[in-house]
Amino acid sequence: MALINKNFRKVFLVLIFFSTSVSASNGSSNLNDCPEKPSVFIISPQNGFISDSNNVKVVFGSKNVEINPAGKGEIATNKCFASGHHHLLVNIESPPESFIPFDKGYYHFGGGQTETVLDLEPGTYSLQLILGSYVHNSKMQVNDFAGQGPFLSKKIIIKVN
Repeated sequence: MALINKNFRKVFLVLIFFSTSVSASNGSSNLNDCPEKPSVFIISPQNGFISDSNNVKVVFGSKNVEINPAGKGEIATNKCFASGHHHLLVNIESPPESFIPFDKGYYHFGGGQTETVLDLEPGTYSLQLILGSYVHNSKMQVNDFAGQGPFLSKKIIIKVN
């Protein structure tokens, strides 16, 4: 297991280096030229939702985003669209400014999933989506634009009884 984690870290560092160099060369266009900025949002549940079940289904939405799996480095076909995948932040005070950690409260949907079912203990939870690039970077997922992210949903609060 330790060997797998060590190899994963090496591959991840190589991807970070590559993505940083690609990002630096993509600053030629202006997102202001696009009619609408990419966005992510939570379709359901709604803010203030109260669940009597521990299983809470969360459905993700996006606009002007091409959802692509992690690790593939796909670029959106429309120059005004972002390319990336969803990350759900559960009870995270401040969203990450660049790379999205693999820590508690950060749920990665690198397969391109657009919904999940959370198994939550009774309590109050904040939920927020953030779009991440193929290397989980929240700042560099827009076609031909550098540093335009992060793209965040509004934070919602839900309660599990």
